[in-house]
Amino acid sequence: MSALRQPRNASATVLAIALTAASLATHAGAPLYHLSVLSAPNASSIQAQDINDAGQIVGQYKDQDFNSHAALWDADGSVHTLGAPGQGDSVAYAINNQGQIVGWFQDFVNPVVGLLWSASTPDQFVNLSSDPTVSVIPEDISDTGVVVGGFGLPAKSRAFVWTSATGLVDYGLEDPTMEDQQARWASINASGKIVGSWNQHSSNIHATVGQVGTAVVLPMGDMTEAFPTSAIAVNASGVAVGLGLATDTAYLVPVVFANDGTFTAIPSATLDQTNGCAAAINASGVMVGSAGIGTASGCVPGLKAWVYRDGAVYDLFDVVDDPGVFTSFQIGLSINTSGVIVGTGRTADNSIATFVLTPIQADAIFADGFDGASP
Repeated sequence: MSALRQPRNASATVLAIALTAASLATHAGAPLYHLSVLSAPNASSIQAQDINDAGQIVGQYKDQDFNSHAALWDADGSVHTLGAPGQGDSVAYAINNQGQIVGWFQDFVNPVVGLLWSASTPDQFVNLSSDPTVSVIPEDISDTGVVVGGFGLPAKSRAFVWTSATGLVDYGLEDPTMEDQQARWASINASGKIVGSWNQHSSNIHATVGQVGTAVVLPMGDMTEAFPTSAIAVNASGVAVGLGLATDTAYLVPVVFANDGTFTAIPSATLDQTNGCAAAINASGVMVGSAGIGTASGCVPGLKAWVYRDGAVYDLFDVVDDPGVFTSFQIGLSINTSGVIVGTGRTADNSIATFVLTPIQADAIFADGFDGASP
């Protein structure tokens, strides 16, 4: 594939100006984050997916027989296994600030079951579909309890929106006339803005946008239709991030999307790799993601994890107080309003583990140069 150069317009220029100050920071001095490790009794591996503003984390752990269990971790680290409709694997994908959780269950015989849980009653669940013949895979839930994702046959998925009032509503495809097109939503904010992607095959993927209450999948813009792109997350202000084709290479890189679909690469967010993705953005515009994702067209764990903050990109492994059991970080998956990051990495035996990174705040007592000396 030859390198393609993206067209520019006024919106893209504004984004470019906003990001030009970003650079790969070589960190020296005090670390930026305190690291803690998520744990569960007798787990062979743990993989978090999301964190809310209360510090509750959801994801899954694998037991000693490598069965996957959807789980909730409270802010104090206590873990709760989420209820499931039978014997099989389950995953919790997202949690909102009301403690509502979405994910799925599969027994490898029947279609995938989309589930809704509550942190207050983790052993109970709601099935998101009344049709047992159709797979339902939720990706996100807003603070108002609206669930989004994809449903249907694995190779024929369509975007959906679920609410307790309407049930599962088919939002369809971006272009129903295109053979083998699929669509799915990836993220929703409290205002009902939804972002996601459509694809025809792994390399033909394009960012999409929608609004709760209007059952259509729309192209994000001319630029996202012209170039491979995927919107992964949207914050409270409606700013979306994900991945898109780089301006000067043939690689997918972490990007920020403008409302008209123009997109701008996040400078240096591939670290020393050739590609990467942005996985999440909080209300303050702090972003996290992965670098070195190989040939993947989605936001997947790679070789390194990064954060964009204070106008610079940092390799997360280089800015923690102590890497502990980790030999490498793979991806920053989620970040809450307080800037707490969850993601995954590898340990010395190559197991997958989950890190929780809490920003280290400067001690206010030293802000004016106070050194503890008596007046």
